[in-house]
Amino acid sequence: MNNFAVFILTYGRADKVYTYENLRRGGYTGKIYLICSTDDKELNKYKELYQDDVIVFNKEDIKGTFDIGDNFNKDNVVVFARNANFNIAKKLGLDYFLQLDDDYEIFEYKYATKDKLVGRRIYNLDLIFSYFVKFLENTKTTSIAFSCWWRAGYRDWE
Repeated sequence: MNNFAVFILTYGRADKVYTYENLRRGGYTGKIYLICSTDDKELNKYKELYQDDVIVFNKEDIKGTFDIGDNFNKDNVVVFARNANFNIAKKLGLDYFLQLDDDYEIFEYKYATKDKLVGRRIYNLDLIFSYFVKFLENTKTTSIAFSCWWRAGYRDWE
């Protein structure tokens, strides 16, 4: 896991990066980086709160290298950070990384009982992430997606 890190893509929410603390609460002890763009008005606040864990990219540097799938010609979409993340990981010498948004409030696993779906908080994310890295190393798979959903009426990712 020396060549693995978690990246949190965030913009304009320096005081609301829920994912950071919930990764730690979930037992993740590894490296976490926040990916911020140069046009974020809260960039200095991110640096104050997260110091060396903040990595800044310039949207202008990657514009035109991919189709953002947007007809409105606006830059306020996360796809810039998602694409910049690959070059950032490469520069850091990482072979594996997990890319998350900033608003994950809980990490859980689900299982079915006789009559309902039950969720349990995860406290061993280091182990879980290491299993996924081993899976990537031992298969031809190059990408894995974790699923999450938001329950209407609650700010609670499951």
